Amino acid sequence: MTHIQELFIKNLRFYRKKKNFTQLAFSERIDLSPNYLNAVENGKNFPSPEVLQKIADELEILPYELFLENVSDDKKRFDTQLSNKIIQDLKSQICLVFDNYRK
Repeated sequence: MTHIQELFIKNLRFYRKKKNFTQLAFSERIDLSPNYLNAVENGKNFPSPEVLQKIADELEILPYELFLENVSDDKKRFDTQLSNKIIQDLKSQICLVFDNYRK
């Protein structure tokens, strides 16, 4: 198996699981047989460009994102930073509302 296939498989699983799709549910959504998707995720088959586009569309990502290094680590870090920022902003907004309410 090539490094490209390994990256693709890792990223496909990451994005599929992030969307909470089982292999069966995802294969139905992209109109592929569950056996074929399983073979792709196990490195026995590699999808055509048309299937890659279907996969990316359903996962709401750009096709090249399926081939990036360290996607899961970068995405987790970004998601954590974004979540922390949103929480901090919400706390600030809540404090402002309560401060204005008390006046």
